[in-house]
Amino acid sequence: MPRCNALLVLVLLCLLVAFTASAGLAQSVGKIAGRVVDTSTGEPLPYANVVVLGSTLGAMALEDGSFVINRVPVGVHSVRAMMMGFDTETRTDVAVDAGRTTTVEFGLHAKVVATLDEIKVKGERVGIDFESSTTKHVLESKELTTLPVDSFQEAIALRSGVVAQGGQLHFRGGRTGEVLYMVDGIPVRDPLVGGAVDLATLALSESEILLGGLDAKYGNAQSGIVNIVTKEGGSTFSGEIRYLTDDFGARDKTYDNYDRISIGFGGPFFLKGMTYFLSYEGTYEDTYLKTTEERSRYRILDFISLGNRQSNESKFQSKLSYKIGRNYKLTAEYVQNYSLHDNYLHMWSRNGYVSVMRDTATSGEIDLLHGAWSWYPVDSTYLPYNPAEHTPNYLNKFRQFKMVWTHTVSPSLFYTAKLSNHSYDSKGSVLDKMPWEYEVRYPEYWYNWIDGDVEPFYVTHGDYPYYNERRTKIWTVMGDLTGKHRGHTFQSGFEATYNDMRLLAIRYPERVNSQGLYGALRSDYHYFNPEGAFYVQDRWEHEGMVLNIGLRYDVFSVGDQIDLSDVAERVKDQVSPRIGIAYPISDRDVLSFHYGRYYQIPDRRFIFEDRRSASTVIVRGNPDLSNETTISYQAAVQHMFSSTVFGQFSVYYKDIFGLLSAQERVVSDSPNPILVYVNQDYASTRGFEVSLRKRFSHNFGGELSYTFGLATGVASDPEQLTRTPFLYLPIAEQPLDWDQRHTVSASLYLSVPDQWSVSFVWRYGTGFPYTPVGRNEREQDPAKINSERLPSTTTLDVQAEKHYRIWGQHLTVFLQGMNLLNAKNIFLLQPNNWPPAPYGNTQDYVIYYTETQRAGGAYNAGDVNDDGRDDYFPVNDPRVWQEGTLVRMGIGIRF
Repeated sequence: MPRCNALLVLVLLCLLVAFTASAGLAQSVGKIAGRVVDTSTGEPLPYANVVVLGSTLGAMALEDGSFVINRVPVGVHSVRAMMMGFDTETRTDVAVDAGRTTTVEFGLHAKVVATLDEIKVKGERVGIDFESSTTKHVLESKELTTLPVDSFQEAIALRSGVVAQGGQLHFRGGRTGEVLYMVDGIPVRDPLVGGAVDLATLALSESEILLGGLDAKYGNAQSGIVNIVTKEGGSTFSGEIRYLTDDFGARDKTYDNYDRISIGFGGPFFLKGMTYFLSYEGTYEDTYLKTTEERSRYRILDFISLGNRQSNESKFQSKLSYKIGRNYKLTAEYVQNYSLHDNYLHMWSRNGYVSVMRDTATSGEIDLLHGAWSWYPVDSTYLPYNPAEHTPNYLNKFRQFKMVWTHTVSPSLFYTAKLSNHSYDSKGSVLDKMPWEYEVRYPEYWYNWIDGDVEPFYVTHGDYPYYNERRTKIWTVMGDLTGKHRGHTFQSGFEATYNDMRLLAIRYPERVNSQGLYGALRSDYHYFNPEGAFYVQDRWEHEGMVLNIGLRYDVFSVGDQIDLSDVAERVKDQVSPRIGIAYPISDRDVLSFHYGRYYQIPDRRFIFEDRRSASTVIVRGNPDLSNETTISYQAAVQHMFSSTVFGQFSVYYKDIFGLLSAQERVVSDSPNPILVYVNQDYASTRGFEVSLRKRFSHNFGGELSYTFGLATGVASDPEQLTRTPFLYLPIAEQPLDWDQRHTVSASLYLSVPDQWSVSFVWRYGTGFPYTPVGRNEREQDPAKINSERLPSTTTLDVQAEKHYRIWGQHLTVFLQGMNLLNAKNIFLLQPNNWPPAPYGNTQDYVIYYTETQRAGGAYNAGDVNDDGRDDYFPVNDPRVWQEGTLVRMGIGIRF
């Protein structure tokens, strides 16, 4: 396509210019090499530090005492050698010529240290990486408490290259399921349905967000990696307690009835070299999408109210670390998350009364006939009906236990071994009912059987027709070996995983299907499958250039539970190369390029979706699915403006194919074609990112990020064909649902340490695309997919803190304001309104917006004013909008 050709020419020109510039700059630098020895014995002094004074250049001596300092500017320099227990030695007038190596030998004299005062060391991450060709951002634990964000996912969304839409994150234009989350280097993902992991705020030490240029050690991810590192205990006992609330003293003086308690502490534990860390976070709120469901509560001391709310979350983490001598370390960690919540459904939100009559004429048994609905009881036949209490409550549990063993064989060789078991449990049901206990058949929820009428939108009786149980267990074994030899850093590793997946998902559970089982649409299966990977990676430093080259081999099996006649290849494998170049063109700049081929195994539900029946699932799974593939190209520049100011610019292009879609196919056990998942869709993304970061100094710090991105493809999700009848199948790329062309985010942190601090976060994004729909449209024209744009969005959040010192402890009082300007941002133009009303359209909200440009939703009320045209009645669905202004206050103690 012309676009691809133009982009290819652009990339080639960038490469030509970059290499021409770097070749020229290479002529203005040289090397300093030599040895450091003990003058009294003549023995080499390994690990001595050699630095070029007045610059950030330096090197550490190897075991034979030799050192090499690359990329030294041409000129005369002063070079110093240092080592604890020895006098320092400085050589002045060290001349460096272009393209040549200057040799300098150091002999250090041992010295006797009489006394040693306490030394406090505070490390800071280097602002730019001179050796890696990966584009990444680092999220430090302090940002999660000083910035006005609710979770680390919200903090990730502030980084360039990341788009947040509808509560989901998209990295560089990819689908939301293309991001792999890891905890301490171990993948944590539900293989059945995907999803992210969330940990307690105080449990996080830092998170690495990798957007592109992934090394071969990372696999099964097309768009990016989020690697979370959890905290360990220190040499002394320390911790923190934080409490945050939006309750200002009365029931009517709260926003979301929100309370969060966070606790984290750790320190030494029993044996020498052993430490522990424990954290807990509990978050309880009614959310801004409040439901009318009644929940039991009880009081303590007449003023403390306890009990479940609409959303209840708890996160627990414990970590034990044991450093056995200098070269061995063992860590064991247990994580458990629990959540219980119910979703707001606008059609099920009208609380009132419904007329009920007992009927025995139809079946001979007593049947209840539901009639008219009212806000109040008109007479004794009207009984209360609260629809929110008849929607599912969702219980989710996550558990992980892992162990990591690290052995440093020598200063240049170490390995790690990792063992993990984690599980996901989920259940969604109405009032804890079993499928056969659900009341009322679809679509009777809207029927007035007494008067022969039909409600157009809001339900008047019955249970929401959905039931779900899911349990997944994953066992993982991993190993990595890292070694250094001369200019090479070699890494190799393996990963082996075994998945145990069980699912029962039922739509319309009050019905009995053709097999005599409850559920008109029923998916019920239990499958196992193994998978694994092996990789090799080498980082070669030569003549100032760093070459990162790797190869990854992945293998996947559908298991032996599917008959050979139903699968062409039971075992599938692939090889993915990764090639990157990092070229430090000065002591403040590094230029990098990367080519990578990434594969991702489809979520297993697309493979195993109930294959035993053609009539009880919407789309059948396909064990012959291939892995989805992304070919990625990236160029990036990092620049250090000063010791505290760093910038990063990157340009990328991704060609994505083998994406999942649904297609009608003829199968042996059905007389009619049925929908089956296939590798049919394709997409492409391209853009550039700019980020400028100011490390905290002189009482302020912050970050500015900008992203320009284009995300186009044939379909935004695999189920598009199941929801939309098309005039013809889409074949051309159109903007994807998350194609936000411009995003800007800025954070500013002002502080006088130990006195006060204020942080600001501002976000702006151009409008997301949407597909205009006409009221009489029966089939969608693919050319109109996402052809219009919603308004832009913007938010401003602030957090202010005041610090006190009380009884030797650090006390913090803080105030948090979210969306302070009360911006009315569209969150979801068309939330899910399944199951649809008898005469409704699942796209009614979009139809109304297409005609009026008014968001908030509406339903077709028929021809109310007798003008021969149906009228739409606005419903002001709060799910359409982002939450308005929200103010919270809190207190924290560090000890």
